[in-house]
Parts: sequence; C-alpha cells; structure tokens
Amino acid sequence: MTSRADIGHVGPLEAGVFLAEMAMLAALLYVGIALPETIGLKVFAAVALPTAVAVGWGRWLAPHAPWPLPPRAALGVKIGLFAMVALLLALAGPVWVGVVFLVVTEALVVAAEQHRWSGR
Repeated sequence: MTSRADIGHVGPLEAGVFLAEMAMLAALLYVGIALPETIGLKVFAAVALPTAVAVGWGRWLAPHAPWPLPPRAALGVKIGLFAMVALLLALAGPVWVGVVFLVVTEALVVAAEQHRWSGR
C-alpha cells in the first residue's frame, strides 16, 4: 500500500503534465477513429493506439514505473510521443489543433522535467 508520504508533492505543473498525458490518450482515441477508412480499422486503432501508449508509459515513463528510463532518455521519448500525436492530430483534423497540442504539451513536459531536475 502506498502511503501519502510516498506520493510526493503534486503541484500545478505536475497536474498540468498529467492532464497533457490524458489529452494524449484522448487524442489517440480520436485519431484512431478519424484516420482509418473502414469501421474495423477505426475500432482497432481507437483501442490499440491509446492502449499501447498507456502500457508503455506506465512501464517506462511513469513516476513509479517498474523499469524507468534514464531521465534524459525519458524526456526524449516523451517529447517524441507528444510530437507524434501532434502530427497525427494535424493529419486527422485542422492543422492548428495539432500545433496547439504540440506547443502546450511540449512546454509542460519540458518545464516539469526541468523543475524536477533542479530539485525544487
């Protein structure tokens, strides 16, 4: 069982990153529905894309991941994932949605990592 002391401080920056992660999963669901042509591919992609990212994130990128990546590698993977989702969003809908997603999520992720590395 996890005690409150094990959880650590969760400030507005960490909450923003969590919301960005949830937005990424919702965006992958949307992309899975919007991009494929057939209903079978739509259902498969809408389930498989967010599930694959959630499992990978939980395994290697989450704060208490069982096999965490080194901090700089984790940041690179996070930046790459958010950029990939932003590109898919731009392909699936208005380009500005992908651009806004990219700018907001990348700023949050980089700021949170910088804050964590500085020890504040």
